[in-house]
Amino acid sequence: MTSERDAGQARDTSVSAYYADMTDWLIKITGDLRTIHHGLWGGAGIETEADAQMRSIHVLVEGCGLGPGKRVLDAGCGLGGPAVALAKEYGVCVTGLTNCEPHVAVATEFAARQGVDHLVEFRHGDFMDMPFPDASFDVVINQESFCYAPDKLAYLRGVNRVLKPTGNWRMTDSVLSGKPMSRSQQEVFVYVQRGYRIPPFPSLSEVMATLEQTGFEELWERNLDEEVLPETERRSKWWKMVVFLTPPPKLGDLSLHEFMQATVDFGRLLREGVFTYRLISATKPG
Repeated sequence: MTSERDAGQARDTSVSAYYADMTDWLIKITGDLRTIHHGLWGGAGIETEADAQMRSIHVLVEGCGLGPGKRVLDAGCGLGGPAVALAKEYGVCVTGLTNCEPHVAVATEFAARQGVDHLVEFRHGDFMDMPFPDASFDVVINQESFCYAPDKLAYLRGVNRVLKPTGNWRMTDSVLSGKPMSRSQQEVFVYVQRGYRIPPFPSLSEVMATLEQTGFEELWERNLDEEVLPETERRSKWWKMVVFLTPPPKLGDLSLHEFMQATVDFGRLLREGVFTYRLISATKPG
């Protein structure tokens, strides 16, 4: 495993290349969900992975007043699953922004096949330099994509700029709990960041402080650890077998194996309290 991880460092380790490498696998494994985010297994009627994935999307935007005429930005939209789901469920107009150019065509085709291409558009770009006018959106969401912002303060200032007054920003993502790490946990934590191509994870307190510094109001957060843990256990069970029991991956499969290994490692650190999975909400002043 060490040789696999070290070999990965000699390749293009950009986030866009990483997700481009995994495109075919992501399409195959996600089917018509087109999302590989952590599902939420709390609440009545959650019996399948599809149920848990849809719950994660609904929880993310709950209370945002979505409906026809509202505009949503999905910053870091991936293959387009959440954007399409929001358009279908709420009738909102959604713009998906991704820095992985091949995903634009994939997501656009998916939206057309789901019959919401009149409500959804996908664009290639960097969410650190959002290509939108001021006050363009009612809601901006980051579903497990806020972690990829290299400068959290600069990113949130950009979100504030493109939000309309009284608009909402929502994220579901992993942050550091603030619990001290053992030496073993610190080593695993490094591999999680490297495997996911994520810059240093912030702590929960740092995120909340940065939101205040940016000028957001009505800040609140919700602990979703217990709802996410079943998903991490399911993935760890099967993906651990793939990573440890299959031959060393070929160069073209390294990103996938690193993603799987990072997910297994993340699950361990979530169970041990190093990570915490949070829904965080903030409102732009009117």
